[in-house]
Amino acid sequence: MNIGIFVLAFATFVAGTVELIIAGILNMIATDLQVSVGTVGQLVSVFSFVFAFGAPILIALTSKVERRRLLLIAMFTFLGGNILSIVSPNYTTLLIARIILAASCSIVVVVSVTMAAKTVAVKLRGRAIAVIFMGLSASLVLGVPLGTIIGGHLGWRMAFVLVSILSIVAILAIMKFLPNVPPQPSIPLLKQIATLKNKKIASIQLISALELTGHFTVYTYFTPFLKTTMDLSTNMISMVLLIFGIAGIIGGWIGGWASDKFGGAKVILVFLVLFATSLFLLPYATGSMISLLIVVALYGAMVWALSPAVQNYLAKSAPDSADIQLGLNTSFLHLGVALGSGLGGLLVDHYPVTTNTWVAGIIVVLALISAIYSVTNTKEHSMA
Repeated sequence: MNIGIFVLAFATFVAGTVELIIAGILNMIATDLQVSVGTVGQLVSVFSFVFAFGAPILIALTSKVERRRLLLIAMFTFLGGNILSIVSPNYTTLLIARIILAASCSIVVVVSVTMAAKTVAVKLRGRAIAVIFMGLSASLVLGVPLGTIIGGHLGWRMAFVLVSILSIVAILAIMKFLPNVPPQPSIPLLKQIATLKNKKIASIQLISALELTGHFTVYTYFTPFLKTTMDLSTNMISMVLLIFGIAGIIGGWIGGWASDKFGGAKVILVFLVLFATSLFLLPYATGSMISLLIVVALYGAMVWALSPAVQNYLAKSAPDSADIQLGLNTSFLHLGVALGSGLGGLLVDHYPVTTNTWVAGIIVVLALISAIYSVTNTKEHSMA
C-alpha cells in the first residue's frame, strides 16, 4: 500500500481524536462550564448526528470539487473549529464548535475511506479499509489518553490545542504526499437512500449502527464508570484507555485480515458474540486491575475489528453500489455514536453507571440478530 493510504489514515486519526476526546475530559468540562456530565456527553451526540446526516449531503454538494483540495478545505475548517473550542467561554459556544468540527470531519473521513477502497486491489480492500480504521482507533491509543493527561494537568482546553497541532501536521502531509484526484460522479442523495430498500443491505448497515450504539453507551462515560466503580486516578484511567486503544489497533488489523481470509459474514458473527460478552462481563471485572484490563482489551479489540469486517462484507454484498454503501456506512457508524452517547447520557444522569454496560450488551445482541438475518438472507445478493 502506498504512503497516501497512511496519510489518509492520519487524517482520520486526527478526526477521531477530536470526536472522541470528550470522553476523556468529560468531568473537567462539566465542572468548568457548570453543566452535568450527561449534558457534556451530548456534545458527542451532537457531533455524531451532524456527521451522520451531514456526511451524505456535504459529499453530494462537494462532488465536483477535486478530492485533495476538498480534503484541505475540510482540514482548514476543522482547524478553525478546534480554535473555537479552545476559546469557548460557555457550553453554547463549545456546542457550535462541535457542529463545525463534525461537518468538516464528515468530509475528511468519508473521502478517506472511499479513496482507500478505490486505490488498492480488490483482494487488499479489507486491509486498506482496516488501515484507515486503525487511524481512527489510534486516536484512542494516543488522542484520548493523552488528552486526559493534558486535561488533568493543564486544563481541558489544552487537549484541543493538541488536536490543533495535529491538524496542521495533517494539512502539511496532505499537501506533500497526496496527488490531485479528480472528483467522482455525483450520485443523488435519494438514489443513495433508495439502495437501503434492499433488506440484506439495510440489515448490514444496521449492524454498524447498533454495535456503535452499544459501544458509545459505555465508552463516552467510561471515565465516570472507572471513577465510580474503582475510584481510579486520572493517570490510571489514561492507562486503561491506552490498553483499550492498543487493543483497538490490533483488533482493527485482525478484522481486516480475517474478513479477507474467512469472509466478512463469519467474522462478524463471531466478533459480535465476543463483543457482547465483554460488555456483560465489564461490571464484574472491576474487582481487580488484571481482570479489568483483560475484559477491556477484549472489548477494544472486538469493537474495532468489526468495522473493517462489516465494510468489507458490505462492499462484497453490494458490488453495484459499493461506493454508495461505504459512504452511507460511515453515516450509520456515526448515527450509532450519536445514539449511544445520547442514551448513555440519559442513563448516567438517572441510574448507576453500571447500568450502561447492561443496556449496551443488549443493544449489541440486537446487532447480532441483524447480522444473522443478513447472513441468512440470500435472496437478493450472494453471500460474501
